[in-house]
Amino acid sequence: MGFLRKRKFLIAGATLGAVLVGTGSIYAAVGGDPFGTSLVGRQSNGSVLTDVNQLVTPAGKQLEFGGNPISVAVRPDGKTAVVLNGRNDYGGNGLNIVDLATGKLIDTNFSLNLSHMWGLTYSPDGNTLYATGSSGSTGKIVVMSVAGDGTPTVKNTISLPAASVGGNINPLDITNGPGGKTLLVALNRDNSLGVIDAGTGQLTARIPVGNAPTSVQVVGNTAYVTNQGGRKAQAGDTTVDSSGTPVVASNEGATTTGTVSVVDLTTNTVTKTIPVGVQPERMTVSGRYLFVTNTNSDTVSVIDTDSNSVVQTIEIKPYPNAPKGSAPNAIKMINDDQLVVSLGRDNALAVYRWNGPSKEPQLEGLVPTAWFPVDIQSDPANKRLLVANADGVGSLGPTRTSTIQGITATGHSSYAQEGSLSLVPFMSTKDLVQGTEQVYADNNWFGLKNLNAKPRQHQKPVAMPERIGEPSTIKHVFYIIKENRTYDQVLGDLGRGNGDPALTQFGQTVTPNLHKLADTFPLLDNFYTSGIQSASGHQWVMQGTNTDYEDKETDTGNVRSYPGGAGDSMAYAPTGHLWDDALKHNVSVINFGEDTTQFSGPEPFGTWTDWYNDYLKLSGQQQGALHVPVGDYQATSDIPSLNPITYKPFPTFNTSIPDQYRYEIFKQKFDQYVKDNNLPQLTTMWVMDDHTSGTTTGLPTPEAAVADNDLAVGKIVDLISHSPYWKDSVIFVTEDDAQNGLDHVDGHREPAYVISPWVKRGVVDSHYWTVINMVRSIEQILGLPPMNQNDAAAAPMSEIFTDKPDFTPYNFVPNQIPLTTLNGDPNSNQPALAQTTNVTSQTKELARLWTTWSNQYKASLSGKNPKPDIANANMENHDIWYETKGFDKPYPGDTKVLTPAQVAAQPQSKAPSPADND
Repeated sequence: MGFLRKRKFLIAGATLGAVLVGTGSIYAAVGGDPFGTSLVGRQSNGSVLTDVNQLVTPAGKQLEFGGNPISVAVRPDGKTAVVLNGRNDYGGNGLNIVDLATGKLIDTNFSLNLSHMWGLTYSPDGNTLYATGSSGSTGKIVVMSVAGDGTPTVKNTISLPAASVGGNINPLDITNGPGGKTLLVALNRDNSLGVIDAGTGQLTARIPVGNAPTSVQVVGNTAYVTNQGGRKAQAGDTTVDSSGTPVVASNEGATTTGTVSVVDLTTNTVTKTIPVGVQPERMTVSGRYLFVTNTNSDTVSVIDTDSNSVVQTIEIKPYPNAPKGSAPNAIKMINDDQLVVSLGRDNALAVYRWNGPSKEPQLEGLVPTAWFPVDIQSDPANKRLLVANADGVGSLGPTRTSTIQGITATGHSSYAQEGSLSLVPFMSTKDLVQGTEQVYADNNWFGLKNLNAKPRQHQKPVAMPERIGEPSTIKHVFYIIKENRTYDQVLGDLGRGNGDPALTQFGQTVTPNLHKLADTFPLLDNFYTSGIQSASGHQWVMQGTNTDYEDKETDTGNVRSYPGGAGDSMAYAPTGHLWDDALKHNVSVINFGEDTTQFSGPEPFGTWTDWYNDYLKLSGQQQGALHVPVGDYQATSDIPSLNPITYKPFPTFNTSIPDQYRYEIFKQKFDQYVKDNNLPQLTTMWVMDDHTSGTTTGLPTPEAAVADNDLAVGKIVDLISHSPYWKDSVIFVTEDDAQNGLDHVDGHREPAYVISPWVKRGVVDSHYWTVINMVRSIEQILGLPPMNQNDAAAAPMSEIFTDKPDFTPYNFVPNQIPLTTLNGDPNSNQPALAQTTNVTSQTKELARLWTTWSNQYKASLSGKNPKPDIANANMENHDIWYETKGFDKPYPGDTKVLTPAQVAAQPQSKAPSPADND
């Protein structure tokens, strides 16, 4: 594909050369590190630093509002537009209405009484507006009348039936049928195209199409439907489940097909299925050609609607030889020959000159958007594009302030999302040149040549090689994934680094090992996890990216499934996971728990106490038979490539199994590796009891759960550091997300650790880092090439490493909180633990009410089939705050201690919990 090729209206190639990768642009001076010690959030120049190694400097005028916009529609008269939020929490309650003449919002948070939202369309005359979504587990279409000034009024709501696989039918994009007499809606979990009588609101047909239909376009009497899950599986196909449907998948678990169904609307039948790229989404029509964005192939398929065949495939490469990762997800034609494609993962629009399928399209340039663009509409009257940015400016929504014992603290939550709409003027040549420079700078693409230079021969081994493929003194990497705590929640009381003790809930007494590790090894006080919750978080930590599908699932409330540790093929990136990268390059791997979905066996599961007693027996502290012999319960994953390298006796997510048990299982296997001298080069592990079970009766109190996790991590480091492998090992510790707490910098900031003889001891490192830098560091050490655009542009964490090792081993610190302190026990809510200053009948009643609320979710946290994050995060955060801070201390942002019913009434408690559709 030509890159910024010279045309008669473009400026000379010498100037354009400044935007090529690795050239002498003014931005190249950053040397692969444009972020320095900046904190996530709005910068002094107006840009926004995200938690995914990108700056956001959007072109045009920006309209910011709470929530995650997922769709935008322009009224046929061209005077107003509406933007639809994906879910109804943190102010993103429904519609935002824009006056296109003034470019101002005339209404925000217009409620549709929906929990999840997705599709928008106007009737041909513009007097009716339709929006799709769900209320609870029922799919809905909201019908609105539209006044002359563009403001809507809800007329009625159409309820849709359950999907054929059961559960939410999940209506997505919607459009008008021929003549406006019908509505056509992609019934995503039903694998069908719904036909609705626009007059009566009746669903008159469900036309079977491919898997997971997403978007619909009408040409004459024909509807075209993108099937994001691809074709139906056939005998002999490798399949992985996605929300009740088996989809064709690779050994890495990711979907491998994409199709467009051609539907004859006169007979309501599919006349042809057209293979396109992987995970096709939104489309546009120009003349006789249909353009389809393929998010996981980084391509656009051009379909001739006369022959219903693909006549051209446009490769989306925002820079020369770019790997996959742009995630093209929406498309629009302007000025008859300029094809504009939104690149969700690159925060950019790519502008191509297109003159028919027989000619190669020319990439004219890039235009920066806000974070994660997902939809484009044209505003020809004002000569501009409207771009909906699902993540906008990140977690810059409402802050929460509290004063405790005279100390005031302001906290940020990862859920306080602030989306945006960009009003971008049609692009001039100058705009495209400047925009391309800006997109390169924002994504750190100017540093790519140096970051990914070929290895040199005969290099002396160093701890962190300068180039991937050069030798390292480190031969073994341990990658440990923890759960859900912000930096301030754990290390705010450390006494050094950028912490706020007023927000600390699990300080020195609860987490003595995490504190000692932070004091002994580098203190990373500017480190961010890229996921908002587990479903996106586990993808980021293991893939270095997140698919467009899962990002939108997060933004709309995870209606299809909740892959919080695997569980949905469509959430897996085509570029694979870290272990796939290792296996492809002959690097040995063992996995303990990460991305496993089941842990089952023949015996009754038992209680937390049963598993704790098994730990005591395994560690020699107690005699007797185990209630479940080691190996009887086996962990499995839905990802084919992961199962063979997973150590099956190690449990998956389950807070009714203590992390002490996980440690003993790991120790057994590790001791065998030491004996046999065959430790794999990469070890991945999930230890997750710091997730906690809230105040659920019979499970550990939050302090005891976090203390259990702290002790397990301390013991793991102790074990490795006293082994022969310590001399050539590094241990990376991160979390998949930090959703269950507040932080005074940003809700994604987390306590992360790099532990090794080969790192600098006792230093405070305030460099901006994310889990993507951690993934890149693992790749750099093990000689693994980057998987995608994100880790290709990420710098390794070189500055914290040293070539003067200190082999002093680490000695774990015993727990100070009794691990057997269970909710509901007589002593579990004593003031010494609950920190309640005034123990009164009122505070006791509040404790009882919150225990009752938490007990609703016991089945999702314990037993044979636990599921993470079923409880609403805002509710759970209040529960844990009261239990750790006291039932007489208001949660930040509240004026008093609240009952569960009062917290449930808060807008952020309306965020839908993961649907049980997987």
